[in-house]
Amino acid sequence: MNTNRLAVSAAGMALALAGAIACSPDSTTAPARVNARNVVFDLTGNANAGSLEVCKNGTAATFTVTFGGNFNAGQIAGGITPAGGTSYTFPLTAGQCLIVYNRPVVAGVSLDPNVTATVVETAPVGGITFVSVTTLTESGNPSSTNPAARSGTVAWNMFHDARVTFVNAPPPPTGCTFTKGWYRNNGSNTIIALADGLTKSQQQQVFDATPGQPGLVTWNGGNNNLNLYQQLLAAINNLGGNLTAGPAAVDVAVAAALAGTSVTTLNGGVQITVAAGTDVSGLIDVLSDFNEGTFAGWPHCAD
Repeated sequence: MNTNRLAVSAAGMALALAGAIACSPDSTTAPARVNARNVVFDLTGNANAGSLEVCKNGTAATFTVTFGGNFNAGQIAGGITPAGGTSYTFPLTAGQCLIVYNRPVVAGVSLDPNVTATVVETAPVGGITFVSVTTLTESGNPSSTNPAARSGTVAWNMFHDARVTFVNAPPPPTGCTFTKGWYRNNGSNTIIALADGLTKSQQQQVFDATPGQPGLVTWNGGNNNLNLYQQLLAAINNLGGNLTAGPAAVDVAVAAALAGTSVTTLNGGVQITVAAGTDVSGLIDVLSDFNEGTFAGWPHCAD
């Protein structure tokens, strides 16, 4: 933020610029900015452009920026991708700032009409917790935020810069995950002993079962019921048996899957029963995403 703002009226700005042009050997050369600037906030390091910068703290995410106002007077920067009309999309990694637009100074223009932009963060994969969005503009240019929509709106011109900063809670350092196939083919010896009350060997039977070769494992309903229970066992093993140690969405899915399934051991086999009304497909989606390493803080383990 410019800590030494200089309030310049429309007439005063026009006179200052006119004087600068008149004293220049080449009247087509753009004048230097006549307002006081904070060097730190001069985003481009170029005194002859007003810029929009978007910053991301905490976790990676993707964004959409939609421009308005005097948008066509400037240039898109940073390699952002058109999304239709005056909207563009771009990703940011944790801690990254990206200049997405530059508005150059035009010689002889005293008061430059504002460019406006609304920047929206799309929800990152893995249920990342949104914390805040803040806006920063120079010389009193308007700005606003809408935390519920994960958006910030700013206005700036060729003499001033704007910045929108998004913060998400960084995921806690946790662990990594294996798929149900890994527990079947490579990691059967790593299975914990009492996931959902089954012994190690009983879980191995469940992981080994396929629709074509069920072994001593049976289940009611369609084959997705077997898949659901295998994904549940894989998630419990990935959590080390701690049913509330994962991301919030996974903890909820584990609890719902446990509530919607039951197992019976008989004559050396395992019978899986899935209760009517259980959201089998929805729970598979969450648990398989977790087991495949798509949740932030729980990457896929190196096999």
